Amino acid sequence: MHRILNFIHNNNIDVIEEIFKDKISSGMLSHLLNKKEMYKHQQNDNMKAWFEFIGHLDNENSEILFNYINKKKS
Repeated sequence: MHRILNFIHNNNIDVIEEIFKDKISSGMLSHLLNKKEMYKHQQNDNMKAWFEFIGHLDNENSEILFNYINKKKS
């Protein structure tokens, strides 16, 4: 849990494209990027935008994000 919270605290939500590109279809990537932008502008706070984004991910995309965070060097 600490690793996840540390990641979202220290990374701008714009890293979403890097995380998901080449792992999901271009249509799904476009959808996630649109959602990211919506949360970013609605929340006007990086951490709150992350919480909204993560909270709305399906299991498959949550797993992609979780794996990315766990493989990222501290």
